[in-house]
Amino acid sequence: MTLMGVILKKVRSRDSVGNDYGSPPPEIDETLLRRNKIKKRTKKEARVRAIVDSSSPYYNELQMYRSLRDWKHRIQKIYLDNIRILFAIVKAYLNGGWLDSHWSKPTSLRNQYHYHRVRMYEVVNRENKEIYKRIKETNARVVPTTALNKAWTRNKQDIIRMSKNQFILFPVQQLETIEDVAFKASNEVERPRANITLRMRDAAIIGTMIVELFVDVCPATCQLFLELLDGDGLGYGYVGTQFFRKVPGLYWSGGDVVHNNGFGCYAQRGRVRPITAENYHFSHSMPGLLSMRVMSDELVCGVFNITFKPLPQFDLKNVVFGRIIRPCSTYEVIRTLGSPLNSHPIIEIAATGRKVDKRFIRGTLNTKLQTNFKMYK
Repeated sequence: MTLMGVILKKVRSRDSVGNDYGSPPPEIDETLLRRNKIKKRTKKEARVRAIVDSSSPYYNELQMYRSLRDWKHRIQKIYLDNIRILFAIVKAYLNGGWLDSHWSKPTSLRNQYHYHRVRMYEVVNRENKEIYKRIKETNARVVPTTALNKAWTRNKQDIIRMSKNQFILFPVQQLETIEDVAFKASNEVERPRANITLRMRDAAIIGTMIVELFVDVCPATCQLFLELLDGDGLGYGYVGTQFFRKVPGLYWSGGDVVHNNGFGCYAQRGRVRPITAENYHFSHSMPGLLSMRVMSDELVCGVFNITFKPLPQFDLKNVVFGRIIRPCSTYEVIRTLGSPLNSHPIIEIAATGRKVDKRFIRGTLNTKLQTNFKMYK
């Protein structure tokens, strides 16, 4: 028998007993319930059993709409949860993880921890292999140093090979700058060359200049310069002396091995008086010349000038005995330094050297300047 049949049978049995109300029950006035006070249950009321209300429910449109909103939110929440679960399953599958977390046999927490660690180890090894494969197969974005060195070696060989051709726009060898052809040496004469290194006093090195001496025109003056360049053996020399006068763009004066201020006069070893001026063969017609200063009594005391432009006013007053091999970066730097009335920054000769019979000779430090300084102090 169905549930509805049981309910109808029960209602008929109650009607046959003599019940005063049938189904559906009469409507109860709510006003009467408010007036009457709650009474205690009687024995008769206690014996009354509850029956099933088969009346149709009261239709409330607002209540239906009110529950529809909650139902909509619940459906949306379930849908979003399903989407999240789906994405988690796809991510776990793509990463090689386990999709099913169900254990066929119950294991202890220790074994579960061990299995998780083993699985994590496998995942890390797999990721490391993928990273190593990418690093090995991916080409470098930056050109390696070995490739640059090979390219530079190849370019250098091409430059040298092409420079040997008859017509070339940029030769490999650096040409010397000489504005006046009168200073070029003839093929029969070999002029000596020497290095002069300059520096700031108690500071860094500025650079090195290469000078060429005109021994074919003024040998005595060049011999005096070379003797002071190497050191005469008595403590006098150019190494350690400063340029006491610097006129930017015109000339520098230095080489006073006695007082280091332009007032000293040096006599060569074995001589009582300094040498006299040999000749005034060359004119100050181009920059980069070395000229020995001549005193009023025609004596040459070892003080020399470096010119930065043609200076015809020095003719017949200074003996031109050499030139600086140009182009020279050190020469270009010092030509803008200094002031005619100020000797700072102090620039001095740090070292000298020249090659004689396949042997390189270095200049010795001037020790007489320290003695003179102590004497004057």
